[in-house]
Amino acid sequence: MKFQKLRLQNIEELQPYFTSNEERICNLTIGSAFMWRDMCETEFAIEDETLFLKGSNYLPGVPAFAQPKSLNPDLDMAAQLAKIETYCRDAGLPPRLSAVSGGFLETVRRLYPGATETTDAAWSDYLYNATDLSELAGRRYSGQRNHINRFQKQYENWRFEPVGEQNISRVRQFFEIFSTERARDDIAYAEGNAKALEVIDHLELYKQLGGALFVGDEIVGAAFGEICGDTLFVHTEKALTEYHGAYPMLVQQFSRYFTTGAVAEAYGEVKFINREEDDGVEGLRVSKQSYHPCALLEKYNIELERRQ
Repeated sequence: MKFQKLRLQNIEELQPYFTSNEERICNLTIGSAFMWRDMCETEFAIEDETLFLKGSNYLPGVPAFAQPKSLNPDLDMAAQLAKIETYCRDAGLPPRLSAVSGGFLETVRRLYPGATETTDAAWSDYLYNATDLSELAGRRYSGQRNHINRFQKQYENWRFEPVGEQNISRVRQFFEIFSTERARDDIAYAEGNAKALEVIDHLELYKQLGGALFVGDEIVGAAFGEICGDTLFVHTEKALTEYHGAYPMLVQQFSRYFTTGAVAEAYGEVKFINREEDDGVEGLRVSKQSYHPCALLEKYNIELERRQ
């Protein structure tokens, strides 16, 4: 296989390989693949209608393969894994896979009984029922509703708008100021902020959906994501915490707008929302758990046994 660096201009060429995502994990979306391509030093190759991605993912500095994505659902996965194994042997690399789904892990176990895997709770994606986040109904969401009610009473001139030509420059300014004024000593956080600006600057290429929460003429929160299959993946979500309730308000409004009405008619029924990982950050973990996920989607690093 001949690999080349994954660049923004490759996004249209590779789009067909990301049209389905039955596993519903964020790493198998085109948004995640391209937004983290630089930090993960991602490279790609295409052989036999199959896309192979190689990068660091959850193994910093260690090359590993994502699970192959094929245009042909009947393609023999054993043959594709054999290609990875052969490439690694010829390159003098350990045959490793990274950030694969639980379903794919079972396939690997069947084909490579001696394979070993590791996982980490910080890598798990938080998956929610779409109706839960768009409605926030029932006793278990009383806390979020209280914050939202306070937000609506305190800021009666609030509104939620999809991102479009009429507001995209202001949304970009919001993200630019947010990343500057709320910088952290965290490489992944900085890279996420930088790529959020790239998404805004190349929204037609990324084909992401965006929404902004306003109070009067000021943006107090914004989010971007994509719909793949029956799942809305939220890749970026920022809000100003000094506006009490801005985050739960943004979560609900973004979920509601992009899973119901005209959007649902255009994309088909959206049953789930993936709000990605907590990265081991305690505040994110507590926040994401408070919205009561219907599942935590574990992801695995796998080392195939060496074979002659």
